[in-house]
Order: sequence, then C-alpha cells, then structure tokens
Amino acid sequence: MIMKNKTKLLASSFFLIGILPLLMGCNTARKASQFRLMMKDDYCVSNINAGFKEIEPSFTNPDSLLKNDSVLSSRFSKNEILVANATGMVPLIKQLLITQNNGSAGAMAAGLELRQQLTEKELRVKSVFDELQSELSCETERTKRAAGYLDGYEKKRTNNLTIGAIFAGSATTVAPVFVKSSTPQNTIVIGGAIVSAYLGARLLQAGHNKVDFTYQRNLISDIWTAPKVSTQYPKFIWQLMNRKELNIGDNNLSIQQNIKKRWLGIELNGAAKHTLELLFNKGGSYSEDDLQTRSVLLGQLQQSVSLLNSNVQLYLLAIQRKLNAQNEPAK
Repeated sequence: MIMKNKTKLLASSFFLIGILPLLMGCNTARKASQFRLMMKDDYCVSNINAGFKEIEPSFTNPDSLLKNDSVLSSRFSKNEILVANATGMVPLIKQLLITQNNGSAGAMAAGLELRQQLTEKELRVKSVFDELQSELSCETERTKRAAGYLDGYEKKRTNNLTIGAIFAGSATTVAPVFVKSSTPQNTIVIGGAIVSAYLGARLLQAGHNKVDFTYQRNLISDIWTAPKVSTQYPKFIWQLMNRKELNIGDNNLSIQQNIKKRWLGIELNGAAKHTLELLFNKGGSYSEDDLQTRSVLLGQLQQSVSLLNSNVQLYLLAIQRKLNAQNEPAK
C-alpha cells in the first residue's frame, strides 16, 4: 500500500512538472495575443501632408530655372536656387529683388511684407521637417518595442521549456530509485522520455514567433520604389530628396538613391521577395529579425532626413543674407 501511494505521488508530481511549462506557455501566449492587438494601433502618423499643402515647389522641374533664369543664377548658388524652388520661395524672392531696386516708400513697405512672408515660409519648412523627423523617430521606437517584446517572449518561452525538460529528464532518472515495480517504473520512464522529446521539439521551434505589425504610412516604401510623385512625403521634401546636387559627398546619386544603395549593400543584400514585400507594403506578420531590419532602415532614413534638414536651413540662411546685402552682388 505504501509503495503504491509513493508511486501515485511520484506519478502526480511528474505530471505536474510536465504540464507546468505548458501552463506557463499558455499565459505567455495570452499576453502575446494582447500585444499583437496593441501593435495594430499605429500611433506614429503625423499630419505633415494635410497641414502644410501650401508649401509647393515653384516649378516641378527646376532644370529650366537653373539654365535660363539669369536673375537668380547671378545672385544665388545652384543649391540655393534648388532649395528656394522646392520650398516655393522663388516668386517671393523675385518680387523682393524688384522692390530693392525701387527706393519709394511703397516699395520699402512691400519689401518688408515680402520678407515677412519669406520668414513665415522658412518656419513652415522647418516645422514640416521637424514633424517628419518626429514621425520617423516614433516609428523607429515602435518597431524596436515590437522587436524587444518578441525577444523577451522568446526568452521566456525557451526558459520555461528548458526548465520543463530538465525536470522531466530528472524525474525519469530518479524514478527507478523510488519505484521498484517494473510496470509503473516503465510507465514513468517512457512518459518522461515522451515529455522530454516534446519539449525538446518545442525548443527547436525557437525564433518562429511573429507579431502582426502594420502602419498607415510606410516612410521607407517610397525610398525603395522611387515613384515620380510620392504619396508619403510632402512634395517639396520629395523634390529635395531626388536632386543629386543636394546629396553632399556624392553628386552622382540623389539622397533617395544613396539611401537605397546603402540598403542593397548590407541590410537588404540577398533579401527574399516576401521580406521586401513585408517591409515596403502595409506590414504583416513580422519576425524579430524582420523588425530589427525595419528599425535599421528607419534609423538610416531618419539620419538622412535630419542631415537634409540641416543643409536646407543653411541654404535658406544664405539666401536671406544675400537678400539683405542689397548693394552687394550675390555669389
């Protein structure tokens, strides 16, 4: 009777040990399901397109402006003209140059008003760039958060399964010491082997967990597909990103082309078709590796936009200085 009770107790303990990691895994799975619902909420979308539609390029193709407009080319550098055109300041600058040649009181008043309009445009341009950078920063953080969650989820899952496998193996090893009868002993040993094998198989599935990750606006998409007209970026920023002259360091490629070249060189070198579709469409089921890749791409894009913003501000400052120097020939 005592031996039977010991056998039952050992069998019950073995059963609890075997199902413990599975119960813990169910709790982790419920949390993962809640997190997947949270990740479908894209809280990073800004209002850059809707709020600043008044910032339109003066000319869709500024090449003719560079070649034929001697009024601008005699006073400003090529890059200054490109920035002025993209930000819609060319008409204001030309009107201001006309008023500077007229010393009347009316012309002076008109000049002050034009300068005010230029200043307001400069502030709007900076605001749009700041908002774009904020959205990129937010989306990078959101992506890293999802990757961090999957990493933590995988570690907890692996830890639970490892503990279960160790206990199951231990129970199988010590069973002959406590159970002398061959039938229950064999049952425990065979059961322990089955549980250990099952938990081992689950461990081999590590890294296959995914999370549904979507977004309303995919800012890396147009960098990859290079459309003539962007649906993701304000028109003036997209024009600036597609001018080779504004890519300081390599005038053979535009900023957009340079970013894509870097991606092809390392992060997306040999990337599978389904990976590209996942990264550059509306999202889907992301693995941790996919999220890490997206985070890196967003980070590189954010740095490129930040550098472009800094250069644009410098060009706008140079334009203002040249306009202020009324009696000095520009350039």
